[in-house]
Amino acid sequence: MKKKFQFYKNIILVVASALTLIAVTFAWFSTSNLNGVSGFRHNIGADLIDVDFYEKTGSVYEKLDGDISLEGAVSGTFSQYKMVVTTLTSDKLKLSFGIDDLPGNMNADLKKAVCIKYSLYSATKNQNGTFTEGTLISSSNDAYVPLSELSDGVIINSLSLGQYQSTDMDYFVVYYEIGIAEGASNIQGQSSSLGSVRFSAQVA
Repeated sequence: MKKKFQFYKNIILVVASALTLIAVTFAWFSTSNLNGVSGFRHNIGADLIDVDFYEKTGSVYEKLDGDISLEGAVSGTFSQYKMVVTTLTSDKLKLSFGIDDLPGNMNADLKKAVCIKYSLYSATKNQNGTFTEGTLISSSNDAYVPLSELSDGVIINSLSLGQYQSTDMDYFVVYYEIGIAEGASNIQGQSSSLGSVRFSAQVA
């Protein structure tokens, strides 16, 4: 009887230890995620344009199938992305690019810390499926712009592409970087959500 009691006691201790380990790991993971920002990307006006999203890994841009994520990012580090835009109409278009749905609890420190830099080019599609950049249409002048300086998160606002369109299938490439400014502090424990990276088109 005593051995049986000891056996059950050991089982209970093992289960309790396992539950404690799981709880501690979950708490640590949740706290760690608060140091980062993450976002989703989407395309509005899909009947007018097609957008493919890429993330730079090493020296190569690879197709981005999941969400944009900067979780665990530290100050001074930026992740690089690009969007390849294909027009699906002969209509002249206006393009917009920005961060939608910024969280209401994102405080001033985090808005100053999270920065973005971009450049938009016309492009030519090569036979091997790669793209050659042409004219630089718009950019942040190689400067990282804090979210706090963007009006409603807008980066490119209804930019006309008419003069760069010649067919019903033209190409444009947007390079952009998102990260945490050098020397940024007081960002731990703030909102872990960046909102939504949005690219949209409308007829001019």
